[in-house]
Amino acid sequence: MFSKSKSARKQRDKQTERGRTKYREVKLLGGLAAGVIGGLVATWALDKYQQGAIEATRRVEDAANAEPVFSRQQEEQLREQQRGHAEAAQRIARSTTGRKLSRAQQRTAAPVMHYAAGALAGGVYGLTAEILPSVRRWYGMGYSKFIFLGASEPLLPWLGLTPRQKAQVTPAGLPAPLVFGAVLETTRRLLRWML
Repeated sequence: MFSKSKSARKQRDKQTERGRTKYREVKLLGGLAAGVIGGLVATWALDKYQQGAIEATRRVEDAANAEPVFSRQQEEQLREQQRGHAEAAQRIARSTTGRKLSRAQQRTAAPVMHYAAGALAGGVYGLTAEILPSVRRWYGMGYSKFIFLGASEPLLPWLGLTPRQKAQVTPAGLPAPLVFGAVLETTRRLLRWML
């Protein structure tokens, strides 16, 4: 008599545990998907922000009849980022296919690398946010500050994906990680609410 209720309880516990495991897997996959999409959207928003910052700086310099020092510095920093993405694509192509990319292929691959990096950063954030909710503190901006200043500056050159260069902070570059983080977290939250 007790064996039936004991076995029924064990079976019910197994089903409950399977349901919890499946829920956790779905939750983690949803977080990963929301993070990847959020990373893509945040990368696009960051691009628009950087372009707008350069244009605004140029207008202020023109209005003040000043030399375009800051806008040139911002443009050079943007070109340097694009060169870094093209070089990373070149290194990946060389290590996987054994051949070099042409200049046209590099120009095409640079934005792909840029958005892939944003999607990867967003995916890691989305997955981590499901496991450790404290990562979402400061609306994702702490994570993006870490990615931009703490991880990408020393890590990418160490991996050999970008050339070693000293960190340059321009007026437009200071809030860039904050823009990325805020858009990433907003998109992630919207998608998690919908999923």
